[in-house]
Amino acid sequence: MESKLVGDQVDSKKSLRILIATHSPLSKEFGAGQTAINLADAFRTLGHDVTLWSPHPMPNLPRRWQGLQSFELMRSKLDEFLNNQNYFNVIDCPSFLITKKVTQSTNLVIARSVQPDILYTMSNLFNSNNNLLKRVVLFPFNFFLGILTIFSIIKGWRRANYILCLGSIEKAWMHKWFPWWRSKLFVYVNALSKDDQLELTKIRLNRIEEQCKEGIRFLWIGRWVSHKGVKRLLKFIVQRVGSNPQDTFTIAGCGMGAEKNLPSEMIESGKINIVPSFKRHELYELLANHDVGLFTSRVEGWGLVLNEMLESGMTVFATPAGGVIDLQIFFETLVVFPPPHKITLTFLAFEPNKSIEQYYATSSWDKIADTYIKKMLTDSIFANKNHK
Repeated sequence: MESKLVGDQVDSKKSLRILIATHSPLSKEFGAGQTAINLADAFRTLGHDVTLWSPHPMPNLPRRWQGLQSFELMRSKLDEFLNNQNYFNVIDCPSFLITKKVTQSTNLVIARSVQPDILYTMSNLFNSNNNLLKRVVLFPFNFFLGILTIFSIIKGWRRANYILCLGSIEKAWMHKWFPWWRSKLFVYVNALSKDDQLELTKIRLNRIEEQCKEGIRFLWIGRWVSHKGVKRLLKFIVQRVGSNPQDTFTIAGCGMGAEKNLPSEMIESGKINIVPSFKRHELYELLANHDVGLFTSRVEGWGLVLNEMLESGMTVFATPAGGVIDLQIFFETLVVFPPPHKITLTFLAFEPNKSIEQYYATSSWDKIADTYIKKMLTDSIFANKNHK
């Protein structure tokens, strides 16, 4: 039986009809898609009727207008989908997908963040990997596109009943720059699926608690884009190889563009191993075969790679971005980047300890979904649609 708003409240014990719309392909190979799938499964476990939607497959668009045109195409596809759907109790989607049709199709609109879109837009504008001349020539055009992108994001936040920030760093940023929306800001954490957590626990428990004798095996995972801190990573690798020549580095999931930015002699000598892409099941072997994780992002949504590395028992050196502050509460193996000259590896206890138990209690999709329902759908002040 579907629940309806009664007065100002939603009865969380009844089944809600929920639409989770994502801009990502619905695949666990993609971070946003993985998050949408896990959240939907958790809602279904709680007894709710969940529809997952994605605009993909998308047509090939002209590269120069790709971002703006893709936004418009995604919005029109979502509107078309909603035209053929019954009313939803809740629609959960990125802010730039929130159209007038979305607000007319539900009791509650929740703009759930999976990445800091405005900061990504600004980072791409001012920190492009293009050469200086190309950046200068294209800046006015890219600036215009950036303003239009930011406008569409803010318009979605205005239309939403609530804004669900990914992690405490993003919520603090929203508090600072959009104080008039503080009352409708909430925060959630990211998590891995139960299956992933089980596999990573096996890796963690199989790690040998001893200092490596033949060099540290470093692992960095991510797209080769400026906001991932690739210049910072490259500077560290060059310095580290000079002082610790026995160490090796793997750069994975970076695509085909990374090789031209990395020292060819280090690639040829085997100091740097590039893995342009890998399947989801291949992640476990990558994690098991490395000692230390590197996280160098300047701007980040969350960085599920943090969870993956930490749960596999790796020591991780990270910049204060994404989910780092939220995860440091639970992991003594998550420390500040850059690493010192001499690294002493810290291994998690082989048996579950209180900190890890608290982490799993917090970073599970069952807990995230339950908190989502209770905080945003049942409290009377949060169900008031005039709260915008």
